[in-house]
Amino acid sequence: MPIDLILFHSKLEDLRKKYEHLHYLETDPICFPKKYKDPLDMEVVSFISCLYAYGNVKSIQRFLEPIFEFLGPSPYQSLRKEGEPFDSFLKNLGVYRFQTKKDNQIFFLTLARVLRNLETKSPLFESKLIDCHGKFEEEISISQFQKFWEDELKTTLGKRSLSYGLQFLIGKPEAKSPKKRLSLFLRWMVRKSYPDFGLYQKIQPNQIPFPLDVHIQKLIRILGITDRKSFGVKEAYLIKEFFKEISPTDPLLYDFYLTRVGIIERCNAKYEKGICEVCYLKDVCLVFGSATGN
Repeated sequence: MPIDLILFHSKLEDLRKKYEHLHYLETDPICFPKKYKDPLDMEVVSFISCLYAYGNVKSIQRFLEPIFEFLGPSPYQSLRKEGEPFDSFLKNLGVYRFQTKKDNQIFFLTLARVLRNLETKSPLFESKLIDCHGKFEEEISISQFQKFWEDELKTTLGKRSLSYGLQFLIGKPEAKSPKKRLSLFLRWMVRKSYPDFGLYQKIQPNQIPFPLDVHIQKLIRILGITDRKSFGVKEAYLIKEFFKEISPTDPLLYDFYLTRVGIIERCNAKYEKGICEVCYLKDVCLVFGSATGN
């Protein structure tokens, strides 16, 4: 049966009111850029945080916290400075899941070089996401951004080939994957309302793909929004189109709140009384036919 959009919208609003509080930001990688006031720091920290935003939140935080602590009050300025402090920073980098210590060193060397070569003005990367006419193109813009970083990493590597860890970090430009981490970065940069930053002016919130992380993928299936078993960038735009029916100018409005259902409420995509009976989405959830477990 088709989802009741009026009921769903009402429940999403309940969810938004529940989680629209600053202390819930600690359950999300957006907590890192939220600590800075300079747009240059916010953008750089957002980019780093989103690229490493895979795995559980605690693992992400354990890896990123010492990095941002080492980079001090202005990560943007720290990364642009050459010399012993930056060399020490590189030496102290560790491993993160698919990225070896060397992968992380190459990435930060590349990021530092790019930042030194860019003009010191905000936004830093928006121009890499739009075409020569200043437009964000659904089919090519994110892949174009990935290609930019792929080329920069190859410049750093010289004759050495791109490792699996580095390729995973930025994603393959030609892949049809959901590109969820860069979609998340776009959400933070483009949306102007809580909890996002709105640093990018040439890309509109209703243009960007829905960040299809594992929590969203589970929810959109059990809520009856889609019955797809696999998700790619095409589906990310299709889900965005679905949410445009609820919020035409800002279809990613509820992304942060929906992911709290998975992260905080521990939704397992199957009926569990202790979880489901208190869930704000219970009345529209289609797990086994309904949220009551029937």
